[in-house]
Amino acid sequence: MRCENTLKKISRETALTAALKWVDFPENLQLINNQINCVYRFEDQGKGYYLRMTHHEIRSWNELASAIDYQRHLFLENAPICRVIASKNDQFIERVRQDDLSFLAHVCLEVPGTIIDFNDQNQSKYTAWGKSLAELHRAAQSYRPLNRKFLSWKDLWQETGNYLHNEDKGLQQLYHRIDAQFRQMSSTAHNFGLTHGDHRPGNVLYDGKKVHLIDFDEPVYHWFMADIAKPFLDLCQKPFQEWQHLFHWYLEGYRSVLPIDDPELHHINGFIQMKSLDIYLWCKNNWFEPTAPGGKPRELWLKELKHMALTPLFELN
Repeated sequence: MRCENTLKKISRETALTAALKWVDFPENLQLINNQINCVYRFEDQGKGYYLRMTHHEIRSWNELASAIDYQRHLFLENAPICRVIASKNDQFIERVRQDDLSFLAHVCLEVPGTIIDFNDQNQSKYTAWGKSLAELHRAAQSYRPLNRKFLSWKDLWQETGNYLHNEDKGLQQLYHRIDAQFRQMSSTAHNFGLTHGDHRPGNVLYDGKKVHLIDFDEPVYHWFMADIAKPFLDLCQKPFQEWQHLFHWYLEGYRSVLPIDDPELHHINGFIQMKSLDIYLWCKNNWFEPTAPGGKPRELWLKELKHMALTPLFELN
């Protein structure tokens, strides 16, 4: 079952049925996205909510429950993230049926702000962003999951390796070079833990004073540097010199909460290229729609993803 086709079958009536499990009179129900997740926004008593639906073949109940458990811990530890909301039945996940399909639904309270835009040169935005990410990582350090299972970077990296057999020598050499680098890296309670896993500008909102992070479906055990590096993939088409000041402001905010060792920072291109290679090979083998999520033709998108994987992004002294 292809996930994009399954989620596109979710009707507005099904979304309304799901929303009614949380509030009595959902208003202004609007489809936001129906690709990796089916996401609807609705309102109740002046507040905004996001209804997220998936299918068990895309994400199992246990996987979703684990991600929500992590998200709840972060919120209770005052990390600046969206709050997951219990249903009227006091459940964080509800099952919703449509014909012969069954979907898993959960709801988060809307956070204030607008999505981060790298065209904005406001220094306070980037320092606030780095600070919020560090506050998330600080909260993650105290998370002790009971009967919860999460993927690690090794699981994702092995999956990436499984796609290599039909790839050219350059990509295979890149994989083995990155693999050797990460096998030698040390992890501690201060630099390694359960990360956001999908930290990108679309999941980061700035309200003029504070940055809030959303979308916690893909937590993974990794070095925190993976979260620090990932959003700057959006700038892969621009020379580092054009945006290095944004990155330095971001690091300044992060370091106001948690330290980053300089030797660890100098491994950042390994993290970027690991993620780029993962994205490229997964999309090449699993995304068959004619257009990319951002609207580009699939083949052009894949060409750009491959270039991104082969090209170091950061130029650090």
